[in-house]
Amino acid sequence: MSNSPYIIDATLENFQQVILEGSLKQPVLVSFWAGWCAPCKALMPLLEKLVNEFQGQFILAKINIEEQPELAQQFQVQSVPTVMLVGEGQLLDKFDGIKPETEIRAFLKQHLTNPADAFKEQIKVLIGEGELDQAQTMLQQAIGQLPEDIDLQIDLARVLLQKNLANDAKAVLENLPEADKARPDVKGLIAGLKFSEVAPSAEKLAELGEREDSEANYLKAMAALLQSDYEQALERLLNLLRDDRSYQEGVAHKTLLEVFAMLGEGNPLVVKARRKLYTLMY
Repeated sequence: MSNSPYIIDATLENFQQVILEGSLKQPVLVSFWAGWCAPCKALMPLLEKLVNEFQGQFILAKINIEEQPELAQQFQVQSVPTVMLVGEGQLLDKFDGIKPETEIRAFLKQHLTNPADAFKEQIKVLIGEGELDQAQTMLQQAIGQLPEDIDLQIDLARVLLQKNLANDAKAVLENLPEADKARPDVKGLIAGLKFSEVAPSAEKLAELGEREDSEANYLKAMAALLQSDYEQALERLLNLLRDDRSYQEGVAHKTLLEVFAMLGEGNPLVVKARRKLYTLMY
């Protein structure tokens, strides 16, 4: 009996609940096996590893044909191991015998959401709602399970920057592979590290008072970025671009693109600001 919540021993008694009703919520991978079957003993640990990795994207239902001959007969199992994927109460796909991990992953990916994609979608929603602490926690957990996924690490750096944890974000970005540091979104995040250096001190910000000239607009935008007031920062940068496009050799346009990269293209503020930027530029 497995301790994993994603692995169930299916029997004639729980068949309806586990496989038929269960497959209405998420696909169920049904693995038919037997104690005397050597390939089954080699395959099962691999299936258990994958179901735990996919974290609820599917359920693994194990059926011992020696103990559950009625189920084997009902599914017309001719040999073991036999693996079937059931979704919405219907057979989606199947394979017989043992296969290498790469082929099983390909088999699953035809019908399942990649676990990293599921994490990213949830994280995108959290960031959009301003739940940065929860997004950071989820990202750190996801990276622990999928340390090879560079996109998750980049998202973590983005969240850390939005939380004004520049040193932590810098550490994440510095640990990226050199090839990934050349990506436009990563370059934008690296550039975003300078916001904390450019932003005025509280005393300088107070001195600016009600000034709305180019210098004041830029410095107030940097201060807003440091305080995570991205809406104000974007608005000020757009106003600076409109009123004084050449200020500091076009720093408003350059900074806007860096903020877009830092926040991510799916952020509602970025979508709105891009429309305004397009109008100003063209």
